[in-house]
Amino acid sequence: MINSINSGKILFITSRLPYPPIGGDRLKNYWLLKILSKYFKVHLVSITEKNIPQEFYDWANELEITYKLFPKSKKEHFVATLRSLWDKEPLQVNYYYFKDVQDYINEIYKNYDILFATLIRTAKYVINKEKPKILDMADLISLNYEYAKQKSKSFFWKIIYNIEISRLRKYEVMYAKKFSKILLFNRAEVDVLKQYTGLQNSIVYIPHGVNEALLSYNKTNPQYKNFVSFFGKMDYQPNIDAVLWFVENVLPKLNKEIIFCVIGANPVKKIKELEKKFNNVVVTGFVEDPYEILKSSLCIVAPMQTGAGIQNKVLESMALGTRIILSSLAAKPIGAKNGRDYLVIDDPAEMAKVINDIYNNPQLYNHLIENSRKFIKANFTWSIYEEKILKVIEEVLK
Repeated sequence: MINSINSGKILFITSRLPYPPIGGDRLKNYWLLKILSKYFKVHLVSITEKNIPQEFYDWANELEITYKLFPKSKKEHFVATLRSLWDKEPLQVNYYYFKDVQDYINEIYKNYDILFATLIRTAKYVINKEKPKILDMADLISLNYEYAKQKSKSFFWKIIYNIEISRLRKYEVMYAKKFSKILLFNRAEVDVLKQYTGLQNSIVYIPHGVNEALLSYNKTNPQYKNFVSFFGKMDYQPNIDAVLWFVENVLPKLNKEIIFCVIGANPVKKIKELEKKFNNVVVTGFVEDPYEILKSSLCIVAPMQTGAGIQNKVLESMALGTRIILSSLAAKPIGAKNGRDYLVIDDPAEMAKVINDIYNNPQLYNHLIENSRKFIKANFTWSIYEEKILKVIEEVLK
């Protein structure tokens, strides 16, 4: 299969620079480009922030991918979003849609064998191009926004969800019908989109991966042995919601020796202030090697109350071999077995009770350490992802 598709040309479009690999879509695109560059000539078109790290150029040159970057300011994004007042397109489509990007793609797209758009945000750039097209939709944002609207405590986000849900559903269905393949990483959402569209063969389940080096990572530090840790980018609203929910509902019920550690880049003011309010909360910000803390922690929690799709940081924590406690929202897309690979708990009192029990009797939960790692190795590595994405591309080229 690989030899039959080797040397083709892919135009790959992202709404954010895939470097550094922080955050779900950046991380996935970082690994996807590493995979694609092994078999294809890849040209990256990316909308970026004004400050582009020098390391990106080194990374891109190492992969031998070419690129055209379009730095945009926050003001330019917000001005672009104003189009939604009259064109009724999703806010996040307009937020990432720029005429100079479209003009550039119009000039070059005919030179490529496949047009590869990432997230619904970039689909508009190639929607009417008569070429084999793949849309890595990732998840049905409209479906997840419906749930998030009920759970979110942020008035701002409730407004956004109300505006976006019907618009997104319309565009998700429209885009699904115009692309050769649609990629989703939640089996249940694959079934929902098939039902919405009547399509069967073009909507594909393809799970994300984790860095396989984590499967053999065993570095620990005893200073973190009483930590209960949360791992995720801390300017992402669903992560903020999860941490605040845990602090409000679970933390007061925990043994006073237990420290709640929030690990992740760019903590917003509301998260930073938790350290001042609580003696048993640590907010690290960006950490060069967060895995040492995670591997050493008493357990990991992912009590997601809002948000879309799969949590990459949950997969990474499982790959390390940890005792991990998730909400049902976080667990559903992963599909592991509750009680064997992780613990699924939504009730805060029960969550606190289990964490206290882990603190007092950690050995009773050691099976989670071995089983979580086994599950990831069997289902969520980038090697598995590579096989699946190459099969999809081969079908599209045929």
